[in-house]
Amino acid sequence: MCDQVVRMIKDPAFDQGSETSTAVPVALDFHITPRTEQAIKDATVAAFELVDSQAMSFHLTKYGKAAIKKFQMSPDSWAQMIIQLAYARLLRSLGQKRQGGTYESCTTRRFYKGRTEVIRVVSSESDAFVQSMLEPHVPRGKRKALFREAARKHIETARATGSAQGIDRHILGLKKLMEKDEVGSVALFDDPVVKRSQHWVLSTSAIFSGIFEAYGWGEVVPDGFGVAYMTGFDGAFSSIDFLSPPVPCWFSHRMYSFRSSRVYDHIEEGNAEQGVL
Repeated sequence: MCDQVVRMIKDPAFDQGSETSTAVPVALDFHITPRTEQAIKDATVAAFELVDSQAMSFHLTKYGKAAIKKFQMSPDSWAQMIIQLAYARLLRSLGQKRQGGTYESCTTRRFYKGRTEVIRVVSSESDAFVQSMLEPHVPRGKRKALFREAARKHIETARATGSAQGIDRHILGLKKLMEKDEVGSVALFDDPVVKRSQHWVLSTSAIFSGIFEAYGWGEVVPDGFGVAYMTGFDGAFSSIDFLSPPVPCWFSHRMYSFRSSRVYDHIEEGNAEQGVL
């Protein structure tokens, strides 16, 4: 929609209005109460704190959609597998294990009042591919086969999700019904696996724009990342956003810089490796 609006305004045929209009502007006087004024001040402080708490970096690859298509691969699946690999390498360098799932948004507008659903990117196939890349002695042919299988599974999951075969909106609906009917605790939602699977350490999505060269969003959990990407042109773009440490000490800022640079490096490394593979 933003692209369409910008193109309309840029078009010489767009009606910009008349410079000779005789209409007299009318001032809109807002009567602001002390309570509203304080709310505005609080909102301003909160907005600046949010901006200051975020860190962002981005990466442009030397290839994009056209090259990926030549490999008979889905550009979206390609990007998602590289994100999985980069995150796994980050965790290994920190001596940590994955503590949540990967969220990729999917449209369900083909259905009446349909909006979005979650493509759950992590699969046995994606884990097998990532593991092959982490082990130095796995043959190149094996890695390539696992990469293709992981991408195939991702496409299968994405298609099913877009056909209303996802689970997360159904789970959300059940939760809302429970709240409405004042139902108490339910074993399903207290299950540690369910809780961990909805801890979105990677919040991802692709937005294809011919106008905006870079964009992004923040993490949805404190220990997570927001990863935006575009693959619809000659070079693929990825942005990595996350929460910087709130404590201004040497250790926390050193860890913050480490996370920032390593995620960027791993995204760059993964893109280069898959291009060669």
